[in-house]
Amino acid sequence: MDETDKLVVSALLANGRAPWTTIAEALGLSESTVRRRGGQLLDSGLLAVTALENPYRAWGGWPLILALRTRPDRTLRLARHLARMYPVKTVWVLDSNEIFALAHPRNRDERNELTLHQLPVAGDLLDLRALPVLRAYTLAGPPQPPLLTADQTRTIRHPYGDPSLAPGPRLDADEHHLVEALAVDGRMSLARLAAFTHTSAATAQRRLRQTGGAEIATVFDRCQVGLDVQAVFLIQNDPASLPDTVKQLTARTPVHLATAVTGPDNLIAAVAVPTPTTSTVSWPRTSPTPAPPQAA
Repeated sequence: MDETDKLVVSALLANGRAPWTTIAEALGLSESTVRRRGGQLLDSGLLAVTALENPYRAWGGWPLILALRTRPDRTLRLARHLARMYPVKTVWVLDSNEIFALAHPRNRDERNELTLHQLPVAGDLLDLRALPVLRAYTLAGPPQPPLLTADQTRTIRHPYGDPSLAPGPRLDADEHHLVEALAVDGRMSLARLAAFTHTSAATAQRRLRQTGGAEIATVFDRCQVGLDVQAVFLIQNDPASLPDTVKQLTARTPVHLATAVTGPDNLIAAVAVPTPTTSTVSWPRTSPTPAPPQAA
């Protein structure tokens, strides 16, 4: 990847559905160059634009954070196995040989099948914790994508869906079809979305912007755009001040996942930064003073 490729990737991290013309304008490149480079990256499989469904609105909400530990020589094998499981959306392998995974089982039966049957036989587990997610505050990406200026980000970014993935009314059949289509191809044109959902392009666009049923997310190896240091923070916070803490945290820090969970470490945040010298996080102060965050 050269610098032009990295700029295009950063633009898609800001808005996976941004038109090539908008990205070209923001980056000061020709539309043909941006379209060609973006198409090559998407076709190569190095980058994908997809939709992360809102589990609270899709089927009532059963998301889990899974924390697993196995023998060191089995860690990567277990992580790859997890990544292929249907309800699992994201997998992190930490340098402590611990694995964290975000899963979206659709109901109690799927949750029990995953945690009581599939995982226990997956690979010599030494420890397994399933932490119910009370609320997912952000999933799609950091507030300021790498390599872009604030002005470029403002030009490219457009909010699709509800950034907090909050509970709300269940999706109707047309909204389910829309989210399913975007999960396959997050850059699907409005015309194709309209055909997939048996509606007009105008209605598809309105639903896309207002449904809150999913977030458009760009899936990519963040190290390729200079975010070489990635960490998962386990934070103890006063439950009453969680929303304010998350708001301050995501405003100051390149957080691409923040979830409130049950247990003493009731806030889990995933952070990606360029170098260790930039990985110091300015943690908001709450009352009473929280315990220091534990970095894994």
